[in-house]
Parts: sequence; structure tokens; C-alpha cells
Amino acid sequence: MQLDRNTILQIVQETLKELGEDLNKEELLETNENTRLFGSRSALDSMNLVNLIADIEEQISEDYGINITLANQSAMSRTHSPFRKVGSCVDYILELTSKET
Repeated sequence: MQLDRNTILQIVQETLKELGEDLNKEELLETNENTRLFGSRSALDSMNLVNLIADIEEQISEDYGINITLANQSAMSRTHSPFRKVGSCVDYILELTSKET
């Protein structure tokens, strides 16, 4: 099954909301494509980002049977991290899932 961009955005936002509830971080409860995931203005530290990535991978695998690895060599070697903002993360996930279907 091919995932569309809106579905992926919903997965990322729901995962961020759950993480925000667990961490008691209000800025993660209501997110948009410009919400920072990584960097000085992000509500996430590096461990939170790792947890977010793992949770997204797990959700996509469980719900859609698509196994992807977000934190791979391709992601790390890019000039601009796909984990800077929600929108860039969604685009990156879309790129990876389209290769798997």
C-alpha cells in the first residue's frame, strides 16, 4: 500500500502528540509542517528525536507493513537534515516508503 503525504503527516503529528503528552511538552501537542524537530528551537533533545524516529518506524510497520529505517546513511549524509522540521521529515518518509511499495 502506497502511503500519501497526508497520511504520513498525520502519523508524524500523532506520534509527536503522544511524545508531547509523555514529556509534558505543550508545544508538541499541536504541530504543523514548520514545527522544529531538531536544533536549538526544537522541543526535542537528541534522545527524544531517536524515540520519535523509532516510534514512527514502528507505526508505519505495524499499520502498513512497510519496513523503513529513517536514521540511515542517506539521511545522515544530506546537506539538510530531513529531521529539521515536520514537513521535511514527512517528505523524507514519503520518499522512503515509495521505494518500498
